[in-house]
Amino acid sequence: MLTPLDINKKEFHRSFRGYNCEEVDEFLEQILRDYGQVYRENQEMREKNQRLSEELERYAHLEQTLKDALVMAQQAADEMRQNAQREAELKLREAENKAREILNQARAQAEKVERYQRDLEASTRAFKMRLRSLLKAQLELLEDQVEAEAAAAADRQGETLREPGPGEEEITDCELDPCRQEQV
Repeated sequence: MLTPLDINKKEFHRSFRGYNCEEVDEFLEQILRDYGQVYRENQEMREKNQRLSEELERYAHLEQTLKDALVMAQQAADEMRQNAQREAELKLREAENKAREILNQARAQAEKVERYQRDLEASTRAFKMRLRSLLKAQLELLEDQVEAEAAAAADRQGETLREPGPGEEEITDCELDPCRQEQV
């Protein structure tokens, strides 16, 4: 294949009327063939370069699209993680508040039960004291009544200690003591 230097160094022999036509024609044909080949190769290279440039541009666009998709995926993942964390924190706060509320209700209920128990215990003590007082008063009343009846019976007995006369019955101890009457 001819180089620019070959073309530059090419000398044509002089003939009678100038350059040898055959040599010039052969040289031109050689240049034409070589130039045609170079031109085709150049065209092929340009086409290949164009295809590669377009492919490179497609890959660059694809790379940018992938980068954008990756950034969007990362942002979406970050947003989902943040949302999940916020939701978890919210649920935790809600659970803590609910637990606090339940605990406060339980404490209030326990205090209410304790107050009720103290009131019942106080009422029971008061009832027992009143019952003791009432029973003591009833017992004293009964003792006084028994003593009074015994004294009255003793007074009657003192009058009736004499021997029963004809047609009179004898008074027994049971008749004098009402407690003994109940036992018999």
